[in-house]
Amino acid sequence: MSRGAARLALAALALAIGHGHAHAYEFWLRAQTFGQAYQLRDYQLVGPDLFLGRRRITQTLALRITDVGDLALARRLARLPERGLRISLQTYLRVDHDFGDYTTGSITLAGPLRRDAIDVIPELADSVAGLDLMYGYLQLDGLADDRLVLQIGRVLVDDGWGSTALDGVNARYALPEAALPVAVGASAGYRVRASSPLGVTSYELDGTSGAGCQEYVEGPTPGTGAWQLIDRNRAVGTSKLTSDYEYCPQRDVSQPTVGVTLATTHTKHFGAEVGYRRTWSDTVGLIGTVDRLDYPDKGLYPNDYGQAPSTGTDEERLYARGHADFKAGSLAIEPYADARYSLLHAVVDRADAGVRLRSGDHTLEPSIEYFFPTFDGDSIFNAFSIEPTTDLRLGYRYGARGPWRATADAWLRRYAHENTTGSFAGGGEAGIQRVLGNGWRGGIDLLGDTGYGGQRIGGTAEAMFRPTQLFWLRGRVIVLDIKEDASSTVLAASYVTTSAQVSTTWRVADSVAFHVIGETDRDAIHALQTRVIGVFDLAFAPEP
Repeated sequence: MSRGAARLALAALALAIGHGHAHAYEFWLRAQTFGQAYQLRDYQLVGPDLFLGRRRITQTLALRITDVGDLALARRLARLPERGLRISLQTYLRVDHDFGDYTTGSITLAGPLRRDAIDVIPELADSVAGLDLMYGYLQLDGLADDRLVLQIGRVLVDDGWGSTALDGVNARYALPEAALPVAVGASAGYRVRASSPLGVTSYELDGTSGAGCQEYVEGPTPGTGAWQLIDRNRAVGTSKLTSDYEYCPQRDVSQPTVGVTLATTHTKHFGAEVGYRRTWSDTVGLIGTVDRLDYPDKGLYPNDYGQAPSTGTDEERLYARGHADFKAGSLAIEPYADARYSLLHAVVDRADAGVRLRSGDHTLEPSIEYFFPTFDGDSIFNAFSIEPTTDLRLGYRYGARGPWRATADAWLRRYAHENTTGSFAGGGEAGIQRVLGNGWRGGIDLLGDTGYGGQRIGGTAEAMFRPTQLFWLRGRVIVLDIKEDASSTVLAASYVTTSAQVSTTWRVADSVAFHVIGETDRDAIHALQTRVIGVFDLAFAPEP
């Protein structure tokens, strides 16, 4: 073929491609692979301590696709207004595999009996071969004259102080013409837990556990029964991915959840939101035949007199938060306040209030925080004494465009003991960072606190070197002197812990990098510990 013919063929191909069907799909993909190798120390009352090896590979994959179905593209080609239905997909998937001798090994029980570690410690199944869908949903925008947004699938919702997930629907409807523009939100579905399809243990309510679950075994007369391990005579199988020895049927029960929110929108200088969420679950009844034990079984929980409820509330919370921003000359003032009330426990379990004061490169933030630990409604932790805490904090930030950065924080904490005036602890930390030139950057941080709980005094020194645009090298050394208080049960009441970390990043190509982190720690309690982590990043975005 002559050069002229080749040019004509290329021109024809270009025209054909140019007149082909153009898709509006836009993809955003991020993938990371983490490799970890480290040891855990298992303390033995008799004989030497054991070192349990963990070898973990974790793969994450985040995918976003916009304008599914080319609906927005079709409107643009037809020169129609942009308003209308837009469909997008967002997912985040995680695969976690542990092939170390801790997870794949065995544990000696009473006498010569040995069981797979995953049988005795069911939580290990979360990492031995975990396939978790952190979230994944279709989002429908532009409904009801661009007022309504729907999310369908495994969606993230707010519980007043953080995010959780549910399998269901989340809706948000805006009312921009109201006297105070607001948006009404509602969600309904099933709370994500470890037993959910592609479930995630991190979304479990606080205070639940899968090991050592017990059932109530009835006696010869009502009220004479006792709690015993479930299926203590259960035959052990050979599964290497799940526990064959113990199980918790209450953790397999679905947890319906509903929530509503009301939030301001399109308001200047202030915003507010109130919300409510309730989660409940059914009570487990029979887990086998009625006559499988010595006396007729009436359910997992005591039900000699029909006292076991059919359902129970796991959480029920109200929350409110607000923030504002305005200026007084060159000073920017940003007050905020948040609070959450647990209807189940009849207490305010979280609250904070503060104000950020910004002037040029300087930010000062005084605040007060309150925390009262609360747990799942059927958690035994609710029966123990809980110590709420109140913190007074003062933070400072310096963030100029020059080579210097600085931070400083001080705090005073009160532990509210029962029947006492409480105990106090306080301290502070400060740090500076500076760009040194020629690819070098360094920083120093100091920490000190004392009072109830003991004393910690120490510091951190770190440095980073970037000789080329494709290579980073970082190092950090930490020294911390620890003195436990008189109530501590730690073997060493006073000791120094040291840690050293070295990490590197090699940028293989655009948006592709390989990271390696090595860490070693040593103190009087844990002796020498080491850990190595590798990360293969397919969506690398370097620091500016």
